[in-house]
Amino acid sequence: MLLKYEKLLKYNRFYCTKNLNKSKFTNTVLLPQTKFPLRLEKKKLIERDKYINNLSCFKDLYSWQKQNCSEPEFVLHDGPPYANGAPHMGHAINKILKDTIVRSKIIQGQKVDYVPGWDCHGLPIELKALKNNTHKLTPIEIRNKARNFAKNTIELQKAAFQSWGVIGNWDNSYLTFDNKYVINEIEMFMELYEKGLVFRDVKPVYWSPSSRTALAEAELEYNPQHTSTSTFVKFKLAKFPNAPELNENVHALIWTTTPWTLPSNQAICFNPNLSYSIVKYGETLDYFIIATNLIETLSKTLNTSFRIINTFNGTTLEGCTYLHPFHNGPESPFLRSDHATDSKGTGLVHTAPAHGPDDFLVALQNKLSILSIVDENGCYTNAAPPELQGLFVLSEGTTTVLDMLGDNIVHVSDFIHSYPYDWRTKKPVILRASNQWFLDTKKIKNRAIELLGNVKGVPLIFNEAYKKNLSDQIQKRPYWCISRQRSWGVPIPAFYEKSTGKPIINREIISHLSSLIDKHNSNCWWQLPVSSLLPQNILTNLNTSIDNIEKGNDIFDIWFDSGLSWSYALKNDKVADVYLEGVDQFTGWFQSSLMTSVALRDKAPYKSIYVHGFVVDENGLKMSKSLGNVIDPVDVIEGKNSVKAYGVDTLRWWVVCHANSDSITHVTTNVLQSSSEEVQKIRSVLRFALGALCDYSDHPTIYSSLNLIDKYLLHLLLKFYLQVSDIYNSYKYEKLAPCVINFVTNPVSTLYYIAIKDRLYCDEADSYQRRSAQFVLHQIFTIVARSIAPVVPHLAEELHLHFPLKQTNSIFQIPLFEPDYAWCNNDISEFVENLLNVRKDLYKAVGPNTLDVNLHIQLSEHLFKKYQEIVTDHKDINREMADILQVSLVDVVLNSDLKDFSISYEKSWLHMCSRCRRVFAENENDLCRRCNLICSNLNKEAVVS
Repeated sequence: MLLKYEKLLKYNRFYCTKNLNKSKFTNTVLLPQTKFPLRLEKKKLIERDKYINNLSCFKDLYSWQKQNCSEPEFVLHDGPPYANGAPHMGHAINKILKDTIVRSKIIQGQKVDYVPGWDCHGLPIELKALKNNTHKLTPIEIRNKARNFAKNTIELQKAAFQSWGVIGNWDNSYLTFDNKYVINEIEMFMELYEKGLVFRDVKPVYWSPSSRTALAEAELEYNPQHTSTSTFVKFKLAKFPNAPELNENVHALIWTTTPWTLPSNQAICFNPNLSYSIVKYGETLDYFIIATNLIETLSKTLNTSFRIINTFNGTTLEGCTYLHPFHNGPESPFLRSDHATDSKGTGLVHTAPAHGPDDFLVALQNKLSILSIVDENGCYTNAAPPELQGLFVLSEGTTTVLDMLGDNIVHVSDFIHSYPYDWRTKKPVILRASNQWFLDTKKIKNRAIELLGNVKGVPLIFNEAYKKNLSDQIQKRPYWCISRQRSWGVPIPAFYEKSTGKPIINREIISHLSSLIDKHNSNCWWQLPVSSLLPQNILTNLNTSIDNIEKGNDIFDIWFDSGLSWSYALKNDKVADVYLEGVDQFTGWFQSSLMTSVALRDKAPYKSIYVHGFVVDENGLKMSKSLGNVIDPVDVIEGKNSVKAYGVDTLRWWVVCHANSDSITHVTTNVLQSSSEEVQKIRSVLRFALGALCDYSDHPTIYSSLNLIDKYLLHLLLKFYLQVSDIYNSYKYEKLAPCVINFVTNPVSTLYYIAIKDRLYCDEADSYQRRSAQFVLHQIFTIVARSIAPVVPHLAEELHLHFPLKQTNSIFQIPLFEPDYAWCNNDISEFVENLLNVRKDLYKAVGPNTLDVNLHIQLSEHLFKKYQEIVTDHKDINREMADILQVSLVDVVLNSDLKDFSISYEKSWLHMCSRCRRVFAENENDLCRRCNLICSNLNKEAVVS
C-alpha cells in the first residue's frame, strides 16, 4: 500500500505533567467489577478444580443431557483401558480427548452415548497380582488375586479420570469380568461357532515360553537388535528323478536363522518359476543346488567361488527327495511353494510345519503330518532326538543342534534383525504348533476390508497410509488365534471327547453355563466339576458318558474380550460414530472390533476412527520409571516431583490443543508452561468482559445503530464461531489454540477492548453507546466461553458461575445458541481493515502513544466511496474512527490522485480531559464536553437526592 506522508512533524510527546486530582472523578467512572479472580495458582487452583468437580451440575451433566439434549444420539464407544496400573499421560490424552468430543456435542445440544469400560483380564494383570507370591497357586487363587487387583485399579483409574473432568455413564461402566459381559461373550462365541467362523486345530502360533501362552500379533513388540544364529546347511539329495546322471554329492543348500527348528524339518520348498543351478562348492567335492540369481551374493557371503555345472527350471526339482542329517528315517520331499524366492537365502526353503505359517500351509496342501517336538516352556520334548530332550530351544538347544549337524554346516554367523518379543516379559517368542481355537479370518477379511473403505479417519494422522496398513494386515492374516493358556480370563466354553479330541459345544451347554456364571461368576468353570457344568439332561442329549468328556482349560484372547465390547455396550445394534484410541490399536482393538463385528453382523462397528500418538519426553524417549523421565498427570495438576501446579485446565488444554496432532507427543515443562500461559490469556480476556457486564441486563440493541467497531467485531465473532464449530465437528483440535488465542489477543483484547474503554467507562451508565458495547461484550463472552468449554470445562464453569446474566446452573445447560448470521458484513470488515492499515503507518511514524494526535487521512476514489457508504449509517463516523485509532481527531478527504490512502498528522490543539484521559477537552485541566455534561447531571442528581 502506498504510504505518502504530506508532513513529518517533529515534536516532543505531550504529557500532562500537572498533578491532577484523580479522586475527584473516580466515583463518576464506571470501572469493571467482578469477583472472578485474575489468576489462580497453587493451592487455590487445586481447590477450584475440586470445587467445580463436586458441583452437582458438573457431576450430573451426563445424566442431564440424556433427558434434555436432542436426537440423533452421538455414540462414542470407549476402548477399554487396561486395569493393570496407575493412570498415566497416555490415559490423560485418551480420556480427555474423548471427553472433549462428548462435551462438544452436549454444548451443541446433541444427546451423547458414552459408556466407559475396562479391560480386566490378561497376563499383565495376572503377573502384577502374583508379583510377590512365593508358592504355586491354584487357578482359583490366581483368579481371585487378579480380580481384586483389577477392581482396585479400576477404582484408582476411575477417580483420576473423573478428577480430570471426564463425564460418562460411570454408574454403568462395562467391565470385561462382569458376569453379564462374560455371558454375552460366550454367547457371541457360540454364534460364531454356529456360523462356522471359529474352529479348533493344531497350527503354528506365536508362543511365549516366558509366559507359557500363545500371543496375538498385537501382544508382540519387535526388538530391532535381536541376534539370531544364521546358518547355511546342506541336505544330501537321495533322488533326482529328472536328472539321474548328476553327481551323487549333490546337496540342497538352505539358509535359516532358526536352526533350533531343523530337527522338525519335514520338507524343502522350491519355486517352480525360478531358475536354479548346480554349482561346485570351491575345492570340495560337494555340489549345491541354489537359485541362479543368488550365486554371486552367496559367493560373497560364503567367501568362496562357485562353478556352475548346470542350470534348469525349478520344475526339474519336482519329485526330488533328500536325507535328513539327524535320522535314518524315510526320505523327505521337495515341495512347490511361492514363498520360496530368490530375494535372499538360497532359493530353497527349509520347511518345519510346526514352526511357520507358510510351512504349515505347505503341509496342509501336501497332507504332511505336523511334527511338533517343542513344549510350552520352549524346550524339546521326548519326541526329539535324545541329545536335545529338555533343552531350551533358543539357547543350549540351538548350540546342540549346531553340534549335531557337524559337517552339514556350511557357514555360521550372527544375524542382527528385528525379532518378536513378548511385550510383557520382554523376552523372545517362538513360532510353535499347538492346539488352539481360531477365528477364520479368511472367510470375512475381504468383506472387512470393503467395509473399512467407508470408515472415515481423523485427524490427519489417520491418512491413507494407515488405512492401507490396516487393510494389508487384515489381508495377510490367515487366521486369528483366540485362545490362551492362562488362568485369568473368560473360559472358552468347550468340552472335548477324550477318545477323539472333538469339541463338544452347543446352545444348551451355553445356556446352562450362562445361568451358572450369573449365579457364581466365571470362576465356576474352575470350581465346579464337569458333572455340574454338564448335568445329566445335557449328557443324555449328547449321547455320551461323563467319563468320555474332559473340560477345556483355555481362556479367550483379551483382544477377543475387548473386540466384542460393541456387542455389549452398543445396545440395539448401534454403530459408534467414533472409536478413539492410540495408534498402536491398528494391530489391536480397531482390528479385533472390526473382525468380530463383520463376522457377527456384517457391518463395521465404527463410522470414524480417531487416532492419537504415544507420549515421549523432550528427548523422544518413551517414559519409564527406570529412566526417571515420567511426568505424571497428578504432578501436572497438583504440582509434585519438581513440576509446578498447573491445574486441570492446563493439562486438558495441552492434551487437546498440543498433544494429539502427531504419532509421537512430547511432554515437557516448556510446552506445559506455554499451555498454561494460553489458558491464562483466555482467563484474563474473559475476565474483562465479565467485569464490564456487571450492570448489564441484555438491553435491546439494533444492529444498524451499532458503532463501526462493534459491527466489525461481530463480523469477526461470527467467523470465529464458524471456524471453531468446524474444528470441533472435524476433530481438527490442533487448530483450536491458534484460532482462540489469536482471536482473544488481537481483535478482542488489543483492538476492541481498547476502542470501547472510553464509552464503557466514561459514557452515562445507560447510554446507548455504552449498552451497545456491553451487548458486543456479552456476545464475545458467550461465544468464546462456549468455544473453550469442551476443552477446559473447569474454567468455563468458573466463568459461568460469575456471569451476571446466567440463567442455568452450567454453561453446558444453556439452550442451543447460534450467533446472528446478519453479523456478516464484508463492507464493514474491508473498511475497518483499511483503517487498521492506517494505524500501522501512524505507529511507524510516531509510535504507539497517539492520543494527542490530530490525524488527516486522504483516500482514493475507491476508498472514499466506501467511506461515504459507511457515513450514511454512522453520523459520528470520525469520532468512531478516533476511538479505533486512539487519536484526538480524525478528518477524511478525497484525493483522486491516490491509489489507496495517505496520512498526515499534527499535535492536537485540544487538551487531555481530567476525567476520561482522552485529548478531547477544549481547555487545559478541564473536562471534555461529554464528561462535563455527565458530571453536571450527576451533581444535579446528588443535589436532588
